[in-house]
Amino acid sequence: MKYLSLYYKIATSSGVMKRALKVTLIVGIVLNLINQGEVLINLELANLNFTKFFLTFLVPYSVTTYTAMALKLEFHIGSKSIVEADLVCRGCKEKIHIKENEIIPESHTCGINTHWKLA
Repeated sequence: MKYLSLYYKIATSSGVMKRALKVTLIVGIVLNLINQGEVLINLELANLNFTKFFLTFLVPYSVTTYTAMALKLEFHIGSKSIVEADLVCRGCKEKIHIKENEIIPESHTCGINTHWKLA
């Protein structure tokens, strides 16, 4: 719950949403054709399982969004932070505060072996 607003900000960012929608359209259409192809091709909407139809689009959207969020929450040294956050080094436990678009530094103790995580 502590990072809910951070997760929301990333999940609703335009880049994440655009990518998720593109993947959703392609994967959702293909999976719906595999699962309910005859019904869709013959336009037998009375026989269409709408729950399966919509879930088939929701799943790839959710997976793509989750993957993008996980990647954006990795704080690699030398890269720009996409959010303002408090970080702690997994190795030496040094704590820092970074601002959005700030270059992520090495820890003073771990150097190039620094692995930051949210504090």
